[in-house]
Amino acid sequence: MAKLLEDILKQKQEQQKASEFEHVAVRQEWIANCEKLMSKIAKWLQPLEDKNWLEIQSENMPIREDQLGDYEARSLRLVFLDSQILTFRPVGRFIIGFQGRVDVVSGNTLLVMLVHKENDEWDFAKREGRYGKPTRWEFNKSALEEFLAEFLEE
Repeated sequence: MAKLLEDILKQKQEQQKASEFEHVAVRQEWIANCEKLMSKIAKWLQPLEDKNWLEIQSENMPIREDQLGDYEARSLRLVFLDSQILTFRPVGRFIIGFQGRVDVVSGNTLLVMLVHKENDEWDFAKREGRYGKPTRWEFNKSALEEFLAEFLEE
């Protein structure tokens, strides 16, 4: 019986190590995906920063997820001329139906960005009301500019 118990415990230990290795790879992929997204946004907005119309600040943000543990991912903070601040903040990798979520936050403004499992492309998503179905649209430079224009006009 002791041999059977040892075999079971050894197998469980091996499964746990394999799972931890897989989670490290998923976490690294998610951090790289966040980095790529933030770099793309900063690049698109760089001409506005060059004209001193906004300041782009970057920082690593601590995140805690049950499956991935504690880690840090890059966030962006946009500070506009009139001191309005908008933050692109990674939330987590494990989102039902998607491969990650980034919140775009300023005061009462909340817009969600979701990455698709099938193609690593991002969408914007916004829910009208607490229980309304979310509206989704493609994230691209034009959509970002439209969102920022609406944000600044509020």
